[in-house]
Amino acid sequence: MPAYNLEKEEGLPSAPNAPSEPTVTDFAGILLAELSSFSARAIKDATQMVNQIEVSIAPYTSLLRPWKEFVTIELPDLDSDADFLQRIVRNIAYFQANYLMIGSVMFAIAVYRHTSWMLAVVLLVCFWASYIARGGFDPQWKPVVFGTEITASHRLALLYAGSLALIFVVFGQALLVLLGILGTLTASHALCHSGPPKPAGTPLAPAPAEEVKPKVRAIV
Repeated sequence: MPAYNLEKEEGLPSAPNAPSEPTVTDFAGILLAELSSFSARAIKDATQMVNQIEVSIAPYTSLLRPWKEFVTIELPDLDSDADFLQRIVRNIAYFQANYLMIGSVMFAIAVYRHTSWMLAVVLLVCFWASYIARGGFDPQWKPVVFGTEITASHRLALLYAGSLALIFVVFGQALLVLLGILGTLTASHALCHSGPPKPAGTPLAPAPAEEVKPKVRAIV
């Protein structure tokens, strides 16, 4: 008789069972654990990126002027206001945050209307987000490339140059046209705006005593 039949008849212990193969439930548990870990890392990186963006744009949001004041314009009288260049410079400095927001909105609309532009911008955004999340701004990280130490400022300059190069390769000509239109509209608005409001309750300077005395004498 075969050996395995004898073992069964004599009651000998059988060989241990082979390890069972992973089931669908095991795969689902591993997948859920990986997704949970990835989601936690993604949320943490996104939070850090949002905080850094808020810190970067905080100086501009604090300078944002009321839109009701921004849209109050009037035709300038160039004969009485000969120094209109200083008026333009003063208004551009006063409404710089408003101009920046309008330019950003127009740029976003233009990108949304062109698929190639959107792909280029999304690629840049993902690259910058990954760079920030990986600690690219860390001043202590100084890698050496071809014997040259790359500091945080060097990396930032290279990223700026690369981003601008990609943008100008994809839609540089249209971007220059858009910047020209925005510059013309900005200068026109700054010329037609009366300027920042003067502080309320500012007392008028009294006339000098030397000028008051002759007027009193003339009246008398």
